[in-house]
Amino acid sequence: MNIVPRMKEKYGNMLNDIIFIQNPGETVFIPGGWWHAVMNLDDTIAVTQNYCNSVNFDKVWKSVRKDRKKMSVHFLKKLEKFKPEFADRAKELNNLDNFTKYDKNSMLSKKRKKDKKSSKSRSNSSSSSSSSSSSSSSSSSSRSK
Repeated sequence: MNIVPRMKEKYGNMLNDIIFIQNPGETVFIPGGWWHAVMNLDDTIAVTQNYCNSVNFDKVWKSVRKDRKKMSVHFLKKLEKFKPEFADRAKELNNLDNFTKYDKNSMLSKKRKKDKKSSKSRSNSSSSSSSSSSSSSSSSSSRSK
């Protein structure tokens, strides 16, 4: 309900979607790597290939950290606890391409700095326009003398 609209906004026409109701007894195949969302109207059983293993880990990690930044932080914590070898590989991949992981505090700090800079810029532009108007009024008063 929340993610699909955001994905559509981000990817527009590049995000192909098919909307349908899967009836009892029907099977649907969604290939690996395809974004999809499911709303269950009743009790269901699902068999999925959405998994990560040693064969596809690099691809999965790079995708998750890029497209689901906040989730990647939680994913890494779980990897550290249950699959430390994958956590080590994730950190190695981050180091190899200088990827900076999502950090809520750091993101808030960056936003505050950006807001201060923007506010300072607006303040400087309004003071420079007022000083230029005062200098033009002084030059016009000197001409009238």
